[in-house]
Amino acid sequence: MDDGTWQGTNKKRKYHMVKWEALARPKEWGGLGFLEVKTMNTCLLAKWLERLEVEEGSLCVEHWFQRGRTVKIRSGAQTSFWHDTWLGNCPLRLEFDQLYKFCRDPHASVEQVMGSGHIQVEFRRSLNQQESREWKCLVELLTSVSLGEGRDIMCWALEKSGKYSTRSLYKALTFGGVENKFLMGIWKTRIPLKIQIFLWMVYHDRIQAVVQLKKRNWDGAVECKLCGEIETSDRILFQCPVALFLWVFLKQTFGWAAYPSSFGALMENLLLNNKGKVRHLYLFLCAGALWTLWKTRNDLVFNAKIVPAPVVVIHKTIALLTQWKILLKKKDRAKTELMIGEMSVSVLSI
Repeated sequence: MDDGTWQGTNKKRKYHMVKWEALARPKEWGGLGFLEVKTMNTCLLAKWLERLEVEEGSLCVEHWFQRGRTVKIRSGAQTSFWHDTWLGNCPLRLEFDQLYKFCRDPHASVEQVMGSGHIQVEFRRSLNQQESREWKCLVELLTSVSLGEGRDIMCWALEKSGKYSTRSLYKALTFGGVENKFLMGIWKTRIPLKIQIFLWMVYHDRIQAVVQLKKRNWDGAVECKLCGEIETSDRILFQCPVALFLWVFLKQTFGWAAYPSSFGALMENLLLNNKGKVRHLYLFLCAGALWTLWKTRNDLVFNAKIVPAPVVVIHKTIALLTQWKILLKKKDRAKTELMIGEMSVSVLSI
């Protein structure tokens, strides 16, 4: 699968710019959303465990199924006191780990511990001062618990409905992190998929600039063919004279406080500081500029096509945005036409 992503059906070896684990993360957590088959198989197997769990007499639940499993206590007979999530947001063995290490019966059920009306937990030795404080906290926590009758009910914490879903467990297993709002902005911007993936690669600094190729044992020259400096992603897209000319033009046309000197600066100064609906229009504009610069660099490297004048890059960007605007919603299309109009007027003065 990894070879297919980077090489397609071409037998010629190509460089793998991003590791498979990053590609397989969900888009909202910084990946490309490729399906990780092994993890999905685990989630499908967990569906069978969920079915077994609700049947009488079955406690067959693996550790990865525990990621989202919580229990509503009734009699407490089917619930592990230490291992299940039934009180609070995590198992008691994690919240009171020192007590768990020295308890005599780590597999006791809630009913066995609390069914008599008293807390029955035995330890293999006397508790020290810190452990005694933990024990006091645990006892206070358990005072709010009262057991009833009937079978305990399994719930799924990763879904609002409380019911198990393969999708929710797959997301938790692939990457349980924080949503990347900037990358989600890329996926929501109405530009061609190819350009979205390109921006994702730029974000991760994985486009095939010389510095990245050198890490993969490429033996070519390290200098940018246009300016002679070491070729990095930021050099190609922001710092090379042609790129600098384009960004200064955009700064002056739209009244930006500064022009970006790197992709990080672009995110911070132009995108993250613009709110809501304005942000995705700026991202649309910047996507056109970045793709134009990348294509211009590739034409020079692979086809020996030299830009006759820097102003050509501006015209190419305008043409690209005009081509893409059909992808936008009607109200955004009108705003984009105004932006393109401003660029077309400004370029006449150069």
